[in-house]
Amino acid sequence: MGRRSIAAVGHLDIQRYLSHISEDGVSLNGAYRDLGVLRLFYDFLNLGGVVNYVAPRFVKLRRPWRGSPSPLTELQVQKLISATRTPRERALIEFLYGTGCRLSEVLRLKIEDIDLDARCARVRGKLGKIRTVLFTKTAASALRDYLAGRERGYVFQPDRPSPKGCLHIQDGQWKLKWAFYDGRGRPRRFRTKCLGTIKRLSYEEAKRKHEEFIANHQVSRPQRNYPLAKVSVRQLIKKIADRVSLKNVTPHTLRRTFATHLYDHGATIDVIQVLMGHVWINTTMKYARMGQDRLAKIFDQHHPRESLNEKAAD
Repeated sequence: MGRRSIAAVGHLDIQRYLSHISEDGVSLNGAYRDLGVLRLFYDFLNLGGVVNYVAPRFVKLRRPWRGSPSPLTELQVQKLISATRTPRERALIEFLYGTGCRLSEVLRLKIEDIDLDARCARVRGKLGKIRTVLFTKTAASALRDYLAGRERGYVFQPDRPSPKGCLHIQDGQWKLKWAFYDGRGRPRRFRTKCLGTIKRLSYEEAKRKHEEFIANHQVSRPQRNYPLAKVSVRQLIKKIADRVSLKNVTPHTLRRTFATHLYDHGATIDVIQVLMGHVWINTTMKYARMGQDRLAKIFDQHHPRESLNEKAAD
């Protein structure tokens, strides 16, 4: 601006400034960020009556492309699956990677919508659209282990650990207190049992009696029929990924990985589009990236100089 006042700035001055910093090597992200700062600053000056109009608001700049999360490699997927420790963790990872479903579709999935023998499931996608997805044999096996005979309700549910009761001292006696639950899994009333006096029973003996009583009476908590929360799934996947030092792994990462690996192994874009439930094929093309291994293989097969090298070797 030289000696000119900042209040005298016009939109052409803003354009010249953006051109100047771009020539100096500033990236599109940096220029876009600077334009945003100038807009906020001149909004403030306009509110105070210093300027008559907000010049940066009359300058448009192409939005920078925000990089989407990179898909995992096949080796990383194997590590992620091997890091699971419970049947639910294994089934969740296998199903997300094996179907490419959205997180919301997986959480709304019910057992009645799954055919384990045919290895397919009916999911409800965006705008209530229903489609059929396929899954792998390993995903079917993991689901069988996790469901363990359940025939109805949501597939992925929160863990409901069995109640252990409460061992405490009251009036010189070891008391065991446990709860009775209603059909929704909420405690409704409590019962108390005397295990013996503290003079006759040590803590170890009282603890052993406590555990025997809970085991013999099969004190259990009814399973509530509601799905896992989205935040619980994200935290669960992050915890599994941290075990093998994988960063930024989310349910959506597995969806992108599903599309990329299918594409790498020869699936066409229109098939991937149907499996992922996309309306527009352009959306599918953003998901299905060509992996580096396939890119190098195609390059070696089709570049003329590579073919010449092969002929010379023969």
